[in-house]
Amino acid sequence: MPLVHIDVMEGREPEQIERMIAAVSEAISVSLPAPIETVRVIVNEMAPHQYGIGGVPYPEVKRRREAAAGDG
Repeated sequence: MPLVHIDVMEGREPEQIERMIAAVSEAISVSLPAPIETVRVIVNEMAPHQYGIGGVPYPEVKRRREAAAGDG
């Protein structure tokens, strides 16, 4: 029984999560191969402040990226 854990930032529509679950399940089923009925997908949504990149909280990373994009 393949079990997949996916962590994503909160804020996506339920339909987007459902499409992702379907696509990931299909990919696992085809690539292993395993019956799709045995594939389990767990999606954990997290708030931006619960994630960091290179020691910097994600909201600050996002702010820096947006500022840099505005400079160009």
